[in-house]
Amino acid sequence: MLAPNAIWRESPELPGTNEVRGREAIRKFLVEFLGSWTEFRQEIEDVRVAGDRAALLIHLTAVGRASGAEVNTRYAHLWTVRDGAGVFVDAYRDQADALRALGTREGAEREAQSP
Repeated sequence: MLAPNAIWRESPELPGTNEVRGREAIRKFLVEFLGSWTEFRQEIEDVRVAGDRAALLIHLTAVGRASGAEVNTRYAHLWTVRDGAGVFVDAYRDQADALRALGTREGAEREAQSP
């Protein structure tokens, strides 16, 4: 699903890595991230597409491994796809921010500078 030189950017509100570069580094990041949960379920509730970009509106329910804290939230991923593979994945804590980025010229120009 990801291009070899893909870039994954996490929402700045979340602690830890803000940007991960390369498919293998992204895989490692996601494996470590998913390991911090005893339960983790994502449901894509809606998809909005504009050109080569798609906003996935996601509902998450999860339980933290160390804390036992239950999470029930909504967030979004904004994918830029070229030649059938993701070259950028931007995670947004706020779905409205992702939708704004999907529809803005500034967002499209920034994505045009992708690998």
